[in-house]
Amino acid sequence: SSCSVHLQGLAMRSAPEQAPSWKQRQRAEREALILQHAQELLVEKGYHRTSLDEIAARVGVSKGTIYLHFTSKDALVEALLAQQINLFLVAVQQIADEPVSVRARLERILVWTYRQLQEKRGQFLLEIASRFGLTHQILEQRADLRLRAEQALNRLAALLDEGKRDGEIANDVPTTILVATLQSLLAPERYLQLLAAGQVTPEALAAYVVRLLVGKGSASAATDG
Repeated sequence: SSCSVHLQGLAMRSAPEQAPSWKQRQRAEREALILQHAQELLVEKGYHRTSLDEIAARVGVSKGTIYLHFTSKDALVEALLAQQINLFLVAVQQIADEPVSVRARLERILVWTYRQLQEKRGQFLLEIASRFGLTHQILEQRADLRLRAEQALNRLAALLDEGKRDGEIANDVPTTILVATLQSLLAPERYLQLLAAGQVTPEALAAYVVRLLVGKGSASAATDG
């Protein structure tokens, strides 16, 4: 809503005057370290075979310290997913503003996503998110991520509309359908299998998906560097 955007703007403007204290910085650094080592262990051993005791040992802190930051292993996984969702949404906004063709930007968004999925970390997070339906749950709980997701979807819609105006994308499919289709093509399970097996590169897959989405066209990522 305009109110939440206004409040966010006020918060951003006041941030320089409210620099985090040493304790807050220390807490944030410890939390980042816990997430980093938790992610490594979860990817290595899987969700069910990883315990908070092992995570604490890997970080070099007590289990009680872990509980100061995260109430459970589920909370840790949710924080890792939220971190990944945030990275994706930021990437969408940044790539959508690059000074290259619309098709090139669409390909780059997909390449970024498929590269993440090619990594074991990305595969693990997607599997956990799908199994437990966590993505929707996290977006329900985190107003900041909901707002950023809404902004990212609006930016994708604006990007597709720009492509229509410039003649890169045909006008015969509504933008809402194109956005929904693009969302569905970001992380299908079969694409994940192809990437994991090395049967296709993120770059080739992205090019094929954009061709399926908006047609062959005349512009491509290759011509934009």
